[in-house]
Amino acid sequence: MSLLSVAFVGSLDALDPLSGATGVTASTRVCVLATAAAFQGPRESIDQVRDLLAVSGASVVGVDGIDRASANDASVVRTVTSADLVVLVDGAVLHARSVWRDTALGDALATSRLIAVGSVGSVLGETMIDPRGGAPTTGLGCFGGVVVSIPAGTDQTVRTRHLLGDQVIFIQLGPRSVVTYDDQWGVNVSDDLVVTRGDEAVSLSK
Repeated sequence: MSLLSVAFVGSLDALDPLSGATGVTASTRVCVLATAAAFQGPRESIDQVRDLLAVSGASVVGVDGIDRASANDASVVRTVTSADLVVLVDGAVLHARSVWRDTALGDALATSRLIAVGSVGSVLGETMIDPRGGAPTTGLGCFGGVVVSIPAGTDQTVRTRHLLGDQVIFIQLGPRSVVTYDDQWGVNVSDDLVVTRGDEAVSLSK
């Protein structure tokens, strides 16, 4: 049984450091992993999360982990595995997959307590969404039966649903959405969450 535990948040705006979904306290050791950082540089991404978590008093360290060499570096992996919580910053999901898959860092993430921000949560599933056109592709395989993504244009969303068919549940995280996975799925904030199987809306909660 996987030890993976994830809070999927639609954006940093949805990351409430004092909420039950994240469970960050003054004693929490947080590692911010900036592999996917693309919208801004890794350092800036790490600092943004550190500033956000400052209210909780948590201890925060940052790791770039931006290539496969660093993803197999013992010190990088040790920093991740020694943390109570790892925050995966939003950004380039295909780059994140290429760095994490079949590496020591990827193995560490598969048994960690994570917060996945925005689109990067897609990478963790058995199936992920290629943002270049919305087609399903292979992810890290940490869970199956559910595909996580963020909203895309109408045409791309229709294409993605058609390609996924009705064999899996498709989650689209809006900017305020918070969804959790710990062997079972749960919904913490559903304001702008869309969950479908094929063309039908479904409930994510078991």
